[in-house]
Amino acid sequence: MRAGMSSIAVAAIIVIIIVAAVGGYIAYNAYSHRLSAAPKYILVGTVYDNSGSQAVDSLAQYEGLELWASWVNSHGGIYVKQYGRNLTVKVIALNAASNPSTAESDYETLVNTYHVDVLVADFGSVMTAPAVSFTNASHVLLWDVTASAVGLFTNNNYIIDTSIPVSEVWMNNVTDFLKYEGVRNVSVIWDDNDFNAFQSYYLGYFLRQYDIPVVYNTSVATDTTQYLSLISAMESERPFAVIELGYPTNDEAFLPQLVASKACFPLVFTNYPGLMLPTLLSDIGSDMNGTFTAVFPPIINYTPQVASKLGLQWFGPTLPQFEQMFEQEFHTSGVNYNNIAGFNAGLIIQLAIQDAGTLNQAALKQAVLSDVSGKVMTLAGVFNVTSNGMQVGEAPPIGQVFVWPNGTTTVNIVYPPAFANSTAVIPEPCP
Repeated sequence: MRAGMSSIAVAAIIVIIIVAAVGGYIAYNAYSHRLSAAPKYILVGTVYDNSGSQAVDSLAQYEGLELWASWVNSHGGIYVKQYGRNLTVKVIALNAASNPSTAESDYETLVNTYHVDVLVADFGSVMTAPAVSFTNASHVLLWDVTASAVGLFTNNNYIIDTSIPVSEVWMNNVTDFLKYEGVRNVSVIWDDNDFNAFQSYYLGYFLRQYDIPVVYNTSVATDTTQYLSLISAMESERPFAVIELGYPTNDEAFLPQLVASKACFPLVFTNYPGLMLPTLLSDIGSDMNGTFTAVFPPIINYTPQVASKLGLQWFGPTLPQFEQMFEQEFHTSGVNYNNIAGFNAGLIIQLAIQDAGTLNQAALKQAVLSDVSGKVMTLAGVFNVTSNGMQVGEAPPIGQVFVWPNGTTTVNIVYPPAFANSTAVIPEPCP
């Protein structure tokens, strides 16, 4: 007959049971505390401009970001592994009224007072630049939507460009096109700001590689509205191509004055017909006729089928689905690139949070670099950033804009040849 357990063995078992029970209780409490400590929202802070020189672009980008928040919340929010559940998104937006000094203060307020989890930049390089020193020093990841100036990414470990290609990629395509079309010489007018200055720098760099001389090169203030004397000065140099690098307000001043001057250059290139076509059509219409531009969505329509052919994962709505959502939300049609870029920023942020499983800033950047970049296509195109956050995936093709007498518009893709649906008409139609 087996002997019964000794009192020592029984005591040991009791101790083990108690320790296990206490350990389980502690683990359960820790898990419960972790869930209860989850924030009510993922706070997304951004700066926008409802007045001033940046307002048209900034409001369009902001609309896109707000539409993403509405869309992701309608799907139950974003799952955050750290908290074991989905969290909805709340956008906190401060108005800088196109003033960079106000924007700088607003960025700091969003982080230090509102304690936002995600900080999204205002439109463009001019209004993004005020955030860079602060976010880099504070180790806050800045989600850059439409700022392409290369200087923003220098010695900066806390920035991700979600959408717009950096100046180098953008201008490389432009100069490749000029070389392809046999352009003999070029005149350049560029705005003296971070965005256009870097465009001008890289344009000049690539033109030198192709031995295409620049016969006229001048910078102007960003708020310039008078171009007739500059057009006259360029005309005396007899350039084959004229390139004006500015913001929408510059294009809307330059192109009508070019038509009014009766000056005729074989090739004219500007930035914003390819980015804000509905706005420019409304404001200057046929004054864009025959001119060239870099083409972005919605003129280009990226699809899940294209993503599949490239071996990429598609994420988010298609362009037609986005256009339908936009019309339902804002009761207007005619989306532009800045609407798409704002929405796309949200998509990339969403992917980063889902992958990282946390709102930790360093973890979010690592998730982007390791598991999102180079692997995803959205309605904005291929998302691919360098280790310092520069967007290199969305290289825009070159298009030629035709505005017909009946008011319809065609944008023909003319370069690169693999994407072209037409050939360039050079010399372009003159007034």
